[in-house]
Amino acid sequence: MKDYLWNLDALYTGYDDPNFIKDFDLMKNLYEEIPTLLQNMESFDDKDVIIEGLKTLEIIKDYTYRLKMYAQLRLAVDSNEADNTKWANTTLNLASSLKTYENALLDKILEAPCLKEMIETDAFVHQYKFILLEQLNKKDHKLDSKQEEILSMVYPTSLKAFSDMYYALTGNATALYDGKELPLTQVKNMCHDNSSEVRKKAFLAEQEAYKSIATPLSFAISSIKQQQLKEARLRGYKDPLEKMLIESRMDKETLDAMMSSIQSYLPKFRNYLRTKANLLGYKNGLPWYEIYATLGECDFNFSIEECEELILKHFKDVSGNLYNMTKQAFDEKWIDYPTRPGKQPGAFCENLGWIKQSRLITNYNNTLSDIITVAHELGHAFHGMMIENQPVLNRDYCMPLAETASTFNENIMYNALQKDMNDHDKLLVIDSQLSALCQNILDIYARFQFETLVFEHVEEGFLTADQLCELMKEALLRSFGDGLDPEWLHPYRWITKVHYYIPDIAYYNFPYTFGALFSRGLYALYTKQGKDFIPKYEKLLAATTTNTCEDVAKIADIDLRQETFWKESLQSIVDQMDEFLQLAKGE
Repeated sequence: MKDYLWNLDALYTGYDDPNFIKDFDLMKNLYEEIPTLLQNMESFDDKDVIIEGLKTLEIIKDYTYRLKMYAQLRLAVDSNEADNTKWANTTLNLASSLKTYENALLDKILEAPCLKEMIETDAFVHQYKFILLEQLNKKDHKLDSKQEEILSMVYPTSLKAFSDMYYALTGNATALYDGKELPLTQVKNMCHDNSSEVRKKAFLAEQEAYKSIATPLSFAISSIKQQQLKEARLRGYKDPLEKMLIESRMDKETLDAMMSSIQSYLPKFRNYLRTKANLLGYKNGLPWYEIYATLGECDFNFSIEECEELILKHFKDVSGNLYNMTKQAFDEKWIDYPTRPGKQPGAFCENLGWIKQSRLITNYNNTLSDIITVAHELGHAFHGMMIENQPVLNRDYCMPLAETASTFNENIMYNALQKDMNDHDKLLVIDSQLSALCQNILDIYARFQFETLVFEHVEEGFLTADQLCELMKEALLRSFGDGLDPEWLHPYRWITKVHYYIPDIAYYNFPYTFGALFSRGLYALYTKQGKDFIPKYEKLLAATTTNTCEDVAKIADIDLRQETFWKESLQSIVDQMDEFLQLAKGE
């Protein structure tokens, strides 16, 4: 019988694996050798500085990522294993130490007078044209080498330490449900349970559980956001949002067009939630514990085996490449499914370019939502497949485009599942899809509002757990408005979402809305053009590491700076809501 745990042996077989030891020693030795290389570069020809600098950067990025990711993946599923914590910190410290030298090497490359000429004339350098020109444009935001070194040195014991504390506290937290101590992640996942009574009891148990970890996590989020704000300004950005937009390769004009479009559609989304609340018997908007509730009894219960069969069936109809990669993922145990003590909550996917594979984590609970989550994470894996042949320094796509393939996969599954079901079950699937879209639009809008409020307040000092809860309630009401019952909000949403605790990234919220609306537009093109669209879609994904968001969208003839595209995507959701509610009333 399959245990549905992932297998990491394709990376390393353990911390005592000779290959792990060899790669770790390689990086330690390189750390000791780079000062001499930097000194010798003073006498190098400028062209050699560029070539040798890029080759060394390739080695550092490739091998530090291998080592760090192996330890982080093991830590993600077992934070109670001492060796995992030890090696996660050890590899992170080594990577942080090497970061200083990476910056020094990059500085030498960018300072070479012949760089722009080399970009156009040398094939090896030309492959990195986009990122080199991007780095030239970012030079004004770099600190001097000593400042960069200090920030790199304190990173493991400041930002990263608070982030690790978040994982440790939430990964080991329990909730008292029906007289039993259960992992908090398990109780949290009951928000998708078929029973309203279970959802409500789980919600109350979840709220009570957060009280025991709220105070230390208020220190974590306050410290992370204060440091992100100070560091952004130290680097010459207006604020962390400007820094995020530049790192996201996205124009402020695009963000404003998307957000203003959403704001104009908030009343329509709220009306949908109020109507749904009335159909469910609630007169004052939806209580939060019913945010994923379906209209009518739902007896969906999908085993992991059934989940995999359904995903393979429906991916096969869309893309041979997507189907073959997914089958490989299932056959070779890329996915860690079950919830257990010490495993972090939520789901993620890591692309492992050096072995041309990915690894995915989920906390599977047999619901329709879990199938969508697996399909979502497989979208990230497919995105990784589309860029795996890129040279190592060209394998990073920006945050907004990171959700394109994953949300496209959600659309595949939602639409395919509906076709196989009777009218009653079809309504439940559409309902689930619309609930997820409300999260991607309204909940993400609330998260954006909340993080903006937090940055405004942390300038004045530390935020207590109570203050954070009040800011969260304010943000939820700004977004959901009277679509939610104000007596049943979720004040601890600042704990449930890991994104606030990611040390290097602020505002990791709007990329999800971007992904939902952008991929919905792409899926609409797929429904019109059929499989003829897939080569263009794959080309678009492959282009995400070496283009801006706006230029990637142009491949599909989309102008992101205009509200037209965003409003068309939003209107398609509202049209689906109206059709669904008419069908629901007729049931």
